[in-house]
Amino acid sequence: MCYRGIPYLLDLVRCRRALVDRQVEGELDSMESLANAVRISRSTASRFFSGRPTSLAVTLRILDALHLTFADVARPVDDQDDAEGSTGAGQAPRARGPKGDGGAGLRAVASA
Repeated sequence: MCYRGIPYLLDLVRCRRALVDRQVEGELDSMESLANAVRISRSTASRFFSGRPTSLAVTLRILDALHLTFADVARPVDDQDDAEGSTGAGQAPRARGPKGDGGAGLRAVASA
């Protein structure tokens, strides 16, 4: 997916770790509390963490609640990424996260 025509990869492993950190600190207690904090549905929050697309506005609100910035977890897809296994225009290469998360460790992110 693209933002202003530029595809990005989002490090979902780092996002998941930040969610756990916020839970350990007592700032959030569940996925539902994260959703409530950023004024989205729980299913939208789950979509984000499963690597399915959300709008850029929602992505930025989730990252803010996790105490992350876009620059912390996103990087533009470059030609090297495409040569290593992109499955098509706007698709990001799949990376394995911990415990074989089915390739959801990185995902492309786009604007609304």
